Amino acid sequence: MPKQKLTVIIVVGAVAVVVAVRIFLSLSAGQMDPSRMRAKGDPKARVRIVEFIDFQCPACADGALKLKKIYTLHPEDVRIEMKYFPLMTIHRHTMTASTYAECAGRQGKFWPMHDLLVERQAQWRDLISAEGMFTQFAREAGVEEAALQRCLASPDVEQTVMQDRDLGRSLGVESTPTYFINHKVVVGSKSLTEELNQYFGQNR
Repeated sequence: MPKQKLTVIIVVGAVAVVVAVRIFLSLSAGQMDPSRMRAKGDPKARVRIVEFIDFQCPACADGALKLKKIYTLHPEDVRIEMKYFPLMTIHRHTMTASTYAECAGRQGKFWPMHDLLVERQAQWRDLISAEGMFTQFAREAGVEEAALQRCLASPDVEQTVMQDRDLGRSLGVESTPTYFINHKVVVGSKSLTEELNQYFGQNR
């Protein structure tokens, strides 16, 4: 075999090994594409919803129930993606809730954790410390606890949350819940109902 050809084969093989190792390490760490772990539904669905959420926001909890219902009734027509927008100056636990959701998502459990956080919001929003309850929610969602704790200790988790918040601000988001429905800005759960009625009718 010519020396030049052998060198090419060795280089290509080395690159393949490096890529494989990186993929393996990513999977081992529980990393997933954020657009996958916090989104559900067909990317080509006729109604595409991006929400900027604060998990401690009561209106967000109300809106989450509406989105869950519409997705259950019309899964083929709806695409939902969540982005974090913690209002830390008014909500004590919102950043912590976001980091727990993010770490659950890195184990493929974002939506079960999301549902527990919003559906049981009244149980934790007034607590002095909510970490114990969030950990219990994570267990119920099927999150592996040792990996969860490692994830929570990683600085890039909070960075991910803040990147979403910065993105929201760049798009003009000021309050939660704010939705982009087929690129139209919709603010508040009442406005969400009105907008969804345009697509699915009041008897959806």
